Amino acid sequence: MTGEHRESVSTSANLAAETLGRAGGALFAAAFGLTARLRGTRALHPVGVCGAGTLSVTPGPRSGVALLDDPGPHPCLVRWSRATGRRQGRDLEGLAVRIDGPAAGDVLLASTGTGTVGRHVLAVRDRHDHGPVTTLLPLSTRRGPLLLRLDPAPAPSWAGGEGPSATPQPTPGKGADVDDPPTAYRLFVAAPGQPWHERGRLEIRWTDRDCTRRHDPVGHPPAGTWTHPLWARLRDPAYAASQQVAAETIEPKEQS
Repeated sequence: MTGEHRESVSTSANLAAETLGRAGGALFAAAFGLTARLRGTRALHPVGVCGAGTLSVTPGPRSGVALLDDPGPHPCLVRWSRATGRRQGRDLEGLAVRIDGPAAGDVLLASTGTGTVGRHVLAVRDRHDHGPVTTLLPLSTRRGPLLLRLDPAPAPSWAGGEGPSATPQPTPGKGADVDDPPTAYRLFVAAPGQPWHERGRLEIRWTDRDCTRRHDPVGHPPAGTWTHPLWARLRDPAYAASQQVAAETIEPKEQS
């Protein structure tokens, strides 16, 4: 039931949460829509780089989530970007993954911490400082809420890597202004508040171009997952408002 919001809203607490969600969604929609119109492109993550990849998974207990039950490899389309699109300074790192095949769906991940609380808190990073990205909010599954996390994979020793903390550096000859996201990530999964478990690896072949592809993690989540109604109320209106403006593959108007 990909894209459906299954949880029912019945209790007074849930009704209050739905009311707050609708109000917050309306505010986000107004802000995102205005930002997109002023920029003439996406409200957030306006400049990025696109690529294609494959995600291989080590299956665990049956979960009903095709991505985790099927070892793959799952073909993916990937976009790396920074939230404001600024070329310099600290920013939020973002990774959008479109999974094709039986596990099809969109996943958006952003730079966060990895601890019990930190995995739900956005983290800013320098231009070429790559680190963990998570779904921030859990996906709903038949076995309960699920968080996904991708960590840059260690660079191999022959490439001058220094273990798990090694991150790619600007490609020689291209200049420091060229984005060189990691070409491999380790996949981890966890329930909120629970330890992470490594379950797979994402390999990416980046291009030197951006793309106009849109992603919809609320309406098109991975097969076997869905979005909790509260998160849907918060996120859906903002996506709809932002997408009224074409996703141009150009620098935002305020960029130099």
